Amino acid sequence: MTVNTTSPNSDGNSNGRTRNGFGSGATFAPGLNININKTSGGAGGAGSPRMGAAANPGTGVDRTSPLVLPEPAFYSTEDVRSYCEALRAFGTYSSIEVEVASEILKASLEQAPGAPGDHAFQRRRRAREVAKKLSKAADALTDAAKDAAAAWAAYEREYADVMAPRPAQRQHRPFQF
Repeated sequence: MTVNTTSPNSDGNSNGRTRNGFGSGATFAPGLNININKTSGGAGGAGSPRMGAAANPGTGVDRTSPLVLPEPAFYSTEDVRSYCEALRAFGTYSSIEVEVASEILKASLEQAPGAPGDHAFQRRRRAREVAKKLSKAADALTDAAKDAAAAWAAYEREYADVMAPRPAQRQHRPFQF
């Protein structure tokens, strides 16, 4: 953030700042970085764009990606916790991505040429109707993330006695003189 304080303010201060710290002519310049990576090349070549596992069946996402859940092998409390955390992270990340996709779809459909005789309001309404379905999918992913956290909490509550190791019972010896 850049603050210009070159001129004095109206109350006679020579530092040029107002009561809130900004002087006349104050500017705000947030930093914004945009990175665009464009790959070019022939179909199937090293530089060809990837279209996902559905378009390229041999190039699925590996199991270490945040977009894939781990195998559901529940042999210990740590396995249950890690699966619930992975599901929560997957649901949270995916819901954000789907919500952003919904907004992008809505904006692009609003800008698309409409049918002859359509008003701008009709175009916007149809775009909202289509994008609403993706927004509902994002809400469902958010609910899945919440339920994953609730599953871990329920596991802790219901199986707390199994999770905590029990102290070993001391054997009492009979008193002897």
